[in-house]
Amino acid sequence: MSGTKRPLSAADGETEDPSAVAMPPLYLEEGLFAVHKPLGWTSQDVVGKLRFQLEADARTRNAPDVRTKKRRPWMKVGHGGTLDPLATGVLVCGVGSGTKSLQKYLVGSKAYRAEITLGYQTTTLDDDPTGSVVDRQSFAHVTEMRTIHEVLQQFTGTIQQIPPVFSALKRDGKKLYELGRQGQTAEDLNIPPREVTIYNLKLVGYDEQTQTQTAAVAVAGSDKSTEPVQQQPEPIQSFVIDVECGGGTYIRSLVRDIGIALGTVATMTRLERTKQGQFLPEHAMPYSIEPRDLIRDEKGCIVVDKREDCNWTVASINDAIRTCRETLMTSEDDGLKVKLCNNEAEA
Repeated sequence: MSGTKRPLSAADGETEDPSAVAMPPLYLEEGLFAVHKPLGWTSQDVVGKLRFQLEADARTRNAPDVRTKKRRPWMKVGHGGTLDPLATGVLVCGVGSGTKSLQKYLVGSKAYRAEITLGYQTTTLDDDPTGSVVDRQSFAHVTEMRTIHEVLQQFTGTIQQIPPVFSALKRDGKKLYELGRQGQTAEDLNIPPREVTIYNLKLVGYDEQTQTQTAAVAVAGSDKSTEPVQQQPEPIQSFVIDVECGGGTYIRSLVRDIGIALGTVATMTRLERTKQGQFLPEHAMPYSIEPRDLIRDEKGCIVVDKREDCNWTVASINDAIRTCRETLMTSEDDGLKVKLCNNEAEA
């Protein structure tokens, strides 16, 4: 006697017995796609939102529940590399069989645009409202973009990097950020450095031809400018960098180390992921809701409501998966291949 086949996706809709009634597929589409992670959301918030939408639709279609353990998620949804809550940008996601391809995005190259602000450092190494300022130092000596450009060259190639305390790495079974919330510092935890790769690092907008530190001003009481007067250069407090790096790199730690190399301290005040594999911002499904002010809790953190209506619908998710499969996935270059670092190009 033939049983009823339970397809997991619409592509598996044929049954062994033509007379059997096919069950609705659990997944209408399976594969990879990318979203633009909103400010204030964790990467797991994104996964939770996508899963909530897809599972609600599966229930309305009476899709089969093939879980052997009910505590597990009904539908497989995941992401290919954590973005901090205060970061935005490209986040690769997978649905169904697409989750099997996410591991390579965890270790593959990524690109970011980060804003660095000199003069202070926080416990979280960024502007997270749950953090606090732990160090302030003068940056008055940082007056030339050329100096910053030269310092950045120290951080290209394979480097040693100490991860931030506020990260998901584990120590003795506990996540570091849990220990950080208990007041433990990087010195207390003695976090060992890790080897990471920086493929490209550049100062955005730096133009050596137009950079100048002097100006000619008119002598007081004179109708004409007679002699150039040397002006004191203004300190540079904030600047923006573009980074392309391998998996496991913490941009917050990179910002911290750049500040130290400049003879001061620094904090990351903005971060956007601009590339993950072959996925660019134009390939990422944007997030939009009705315009309103961001809701924050008593600590200043942005409140995320996964049930809030937005443009991430089942139709838009499935359309994004199809578009990705028909365009990006047809290329042999996945954007994740090992690249030569600048200082290894002739090796």
